[in-house]
Amino acid sequence: MCQSKADGGRRCAGTPTGRALSGLYLQRAAAVTPSEAEGFTKSIERLKAAEKFYGGRFVSPYTIPVPDGVSAALDTLESVGTPLIVGGAVRDSMSGSENKDIDIEVYGADVDTIVAALRGGGFKVDEVGRAFGVLKVSKKGVVSDLDVSVPRRENTTGAGHRDFTVEPDSTMSVVDAAQRRDFTVNAVSYDPSREVLVDPFNGRKDFDDKVLRHVGDQFGEDPLRVLRGFQFAGRFGMSLDPSTAKLCRNLREHYRELPVERVREEWGKFFTKSTSPATGVRALQEAGWDDTIHGLREALKDVNTVDALDRLVKVPQGDRTVMGAAIIAAGMPSELRREFLSTVLIGKDDEKVAHDLASLNAADVDTSYARRVLARKYASRGFTFQRLATFARDVTCDGVMGELADRAVEEGLGSGPEPDWIQGRDIIKTVSRKPGPWLGNLLDDVRDRQYRREFANADEALSWVIERAESP
Repeated sequence: MCQSKADGGRRCAGTPTGRALSGLYLQRAAAVTPSEAEGFTKSIERLKAAEKFYGGRFVSPYTIPVPDGVSAALDTLESVGTPLIVGGAVRDSMSGSENKDIDIEVYGADVDTIVAALRGGGFKVDEVGRAFGVLKVSKKGVVSDLDVSVPRRENTTGAGHRDFTVEPDSTMSVVDAAQRRDFTVNAVSYDPSREVLVDPFNGRKDFDDKVLRHVGDQFGEDPLRVLRGFQFAGRFGMSLDPSTAKLCRNLREHYRELPVERVREEWGKFFTKSTSPATGVRALQEAGWDDTIHGLREALKDVNTVDALDRLVKVPQGDRTVMGAAIIAAGMPSELRREFLSTVLIGKDDEKVAHDLASLNAADVDTSYARRVLARKYASRGFTFQRLATFARDVTCDGVMGELADRAVEEGLGSGPEPDWIQGRDIIKTVSRKPGPWLGNLLDDVRDRQYRREFANADEALSWVIERAESP
């Protein structure tokens, strides 16, 4: 639908501005009172002014609530340039999520000018990221660790993920700056003073349509963007545009160039933030990156694996990474599990817990003795039977394992191991021997016998220990 020239020129609804103006014209035409019509007229005029300011038909009315502290920084920045809210805060707002982290990008002002204005307004400015055009801004009692940046150019110097140079450029236009973004949904910014979304690549429509589309050919300069797309797809229930999927497949050979730390980071976001893990899995498969780790492709073909991943949303966020990794590892041959877990998890303890969960079967916990031993092993790695019960009931839907885990909880093992009946100090104060390796071995032995219930109580256990300690 296009508006006539009498209404301000040909305005096609295929652009963000066109769609917004079409709606406003219709609302004005349907207004019941003159004051309502006047309100829509003012909205139309404001939108046209924003369109003129940005020189393009890619703005639309929008409001993102901004904390008072951030507003104070924005007021200061508006005195020297045009500050826009960029990144995750805009995307989260479009999804209806809370804006936890707000990043600001300032157009029309260089770093020196921005620093001077902020300090003149009483803000503390940390310039540690100055070489990249990024500042950390704080003001006691007002705002802390606010990221403020200027647009920057990223110039490729090689084929690798890290092979590029960064050049801050305060003269860049909003469109030029948006072109360096990975996906159209991440190329949307928000102008708080004009209350409009600045959307040169139709990212909001793609977000509403749940389409993950690359901005341009620069996408291919960084293979990490494929894994970012994988976790975005899971988080927001989005599907890869066919042209984007094809570009991702062409980047498959560059996977080995990625630092394992960055790979873990993207997998971690997939596990902890996904609302539809199955959609993320499908995106990884369409991108041709489901074979980047040995055994992964076959594991993700199993519908039971994908269904279990979708149930991760039922468990606390802090458990999702270990449990999600365990779900996938369980679908792999045992000899491939450790490679996968060491790739996607941070920390040996998490790897061990995930490996235990992937390998565990009912026979491993079908006696009280076995459950006592496992509770101690879990405790050394920061895991509990209570969490295992949640994993079995809510994620893998393993009724037998869930029942056995519940039994462990009933036995007092839900939050940790059974307390040792005998401590080292109990032995030392009753025998004349000096501490040594013998003491640890003896404690291990008496604990094992305690778990087997070879003693009726702690007194019996102590008598047995003293007898063994006095006759080495």
